[in-house]
Formats: sequence, C-alpha cells, structure tokens
Amino acid sequence: MDAAKGILIILVVLGHFLEATAGWEARSTRLPLTAIYLFHMPAFVFLAGITSKPTQLPRRIGTFVVMLVLFQSLYFMEVHLIGLNKTFSLLIPFWILWFLLAMCWWQLLMPLIHKFPKTSVVASLIIPSFTGTFESIGYDLTLSRTLVFLPFFVIGATYGQSILRTAYRLPKTAKIVGIAVAFGAWAYLFAREIRPGWLYGSFSFDRLKVEDGTGVLIRAGLMILAMVIVFTFLSLVPNTRGALATLGRRSLAVFALHGFLVLAVTPLMPVILHKSGNLVAVGVCLLMTALAAIVFAAPAFDRSIRLMSQRTVDLVLKPFASQSTPSAFGLKMPRTK
Repeated sequence: MDAAKGILIILVVLGHFLEATAGWEARSTRLPLTAIYLFHMPAFVFLAGITSKPTQLPRRIGTFVVMLVLFQSLYFMEVHLIGLNKTFSLLIPFWILWFLLAMCWWQLLMPLIHKFPKTSVVASLIIPSFTGTFESIGYDLTLSRTLVFLPFFVIGATYGQSILRTAYRLPKTAKIVGIAVAFGAWAYLFAREIRPGWLYGSFSFDRLKVEDGTGVLIRAGLMILAMVIVFTFLSLVPNTRGALATLGRRSLAVFALHGFLVLAVTPLMPVILHKSGNLVAVGVCLLMTALAAIVFAAPAFDRSIRLMSQRTVDLVLKPFASQSTPSAFGLKMPRTK
C-alpha cells in the first residue's frame, strides 16, 4: 500500500504541473493527463477506504476538518499574494482540498458500510451512474466527486485487503491483459479527446453536454474501466520498503503542500511552453514533480502537519473526553492522500 501511494502521489503532483502548463489543450500534456486521470484518484480513494474504520469517527473526521480549514486559509492567502485569478467559496473546497471534505463524508458512512457491507457495495455501484442526472449535485460541498468515487471507497473499506492479496498473486497472463486494456482505453480516450470533466467527476451530464441516458452509460463504463486499471496497477506495484514506500507514508504532506509550489510557478509554465516547446515543458514538469516529492516528503513536514492536526482535534474534543473511553483519543491520524 505504501509503495502504491508513493507512485500515486507522484502522479497527482505531475498532473497538477501539467495542468498548470497547458492543461488539456496541448496534445503533449493531454496525453499523460488522460492516463493519469483515468485511474489515479479511484486508486487513492480505494486505498483510503482500506485504512478507514467505523470507530473514533469524531477524531478521524476532525483531522480532515482541521486540515481543510487550515489549508483553505493558507491557499487563500497565497492566491491573493501572487495575484492569481482564483475564486474561493465557503461551500466549495479550494482545488485539491475537495479530497479532505470527501473523506469526511465517506467517514460518516463507515458505520453503515461496516454494518451492511454487501448492500453498501451494491448501492455505491448504482449511485455514481445516476449522480450526473441532477444539476444540483456538483462542486458545492464536493457532493458530485464524493458520490462518483464512492464505490472505490466502499469496496476498499469492505473487500480491499482481499483484493490487494488477489492482485499481488495475479498471474502474469492476467497482468498482460490488464495492461493491454489500460493502454487501449488510454489511446481510445485520447484520440476521442474525452472531456476532462468526465474524469474529474464534478459535472452533471447537462454540463458535459450529453443526454442522461448516454451519460449514465459513459459514467458506468468509465467506472468499470477504472476498476480494471486500478486492479492491474496494484498487481504491478513492487512490494518494496524503499523510497516509494517512504514517499507513500508521507504522502499526506506532499498532497497538502505541493499545491503552493504549483500555484507559485503557474504564471511561468505557459511561458516555458511557448518559448522552449512541448518536450522541454513536460521535462520541466517532471523535474518540478521530483522536487516537490523530495522536499515535501521531508519528515519535518509530515510530522508537523500530523501533530498540528492531532493537537487541534484533541483540544476541540477535550470537553467530551470525560464521557469517552481514553482509547478513543489515542488514535493516530489515518494516513491518506
């Protein structure tokens, strides 16, 4: 799991630098972005489901709320300091912070998922396909992404461990088939110039300019495709305790902090693209990704964020401590994206 998280957080950071450079407009950046967004968030949500538990919910949810409030404020300050044209809303987490709020909603569902695992899986598979039929379900409170990626969290929380074991023992032939499916889907969706909104999971079918029936089929197809690619990806991840695993264990800090670097260089990336060309721009994105991963995975960053979140939550929950068991407040902060 740690090695998988290490690879995924690299893809997260790289995807954001590519979007800051030319986004989905240039073929040179759209090609890797299509591959990344096909599976990286479903995979991360799946792993988050595995580490989630139905116990000590106030503390678990509190850690995400504290991080959301802190980094929403910090990103607001940076955007205004460097003069970027970005909007903020009390109802919409800023940019990458949607994941923190989504984790709060998913954690709230954990008692139900734990009590009714099979029913939860079936319901989670049905809900995303029809979410897009409601125009009111979108960016506000991260509802759309929460529901679109819900099946990956529920499956991770219920059968994630057994799926990991099965993926680790997957025969070579099955891995080759999975790789072929992944590359075929990547090439097809790139050639068809799929709207990024389908992969973001944030938009209604109306905003994606398709009829509801067509939208249901496309979303269901993309969900099934993502499941196949995530399973194949997990079967290929090395069982290692090296640098990738270390990066995975500290992925929380990399996730929370890399956005500051991306925003800081956003005005420069298009200039590099136009003056130096596509290959140089993509190369710069790779170098910036490596820099962000190395710097923000430093133990001091990871330890500081976790300690700050834990102490803040403890302070808020302290008045209720006398009514709870001591162990309820000894939980380590869950390691997530």
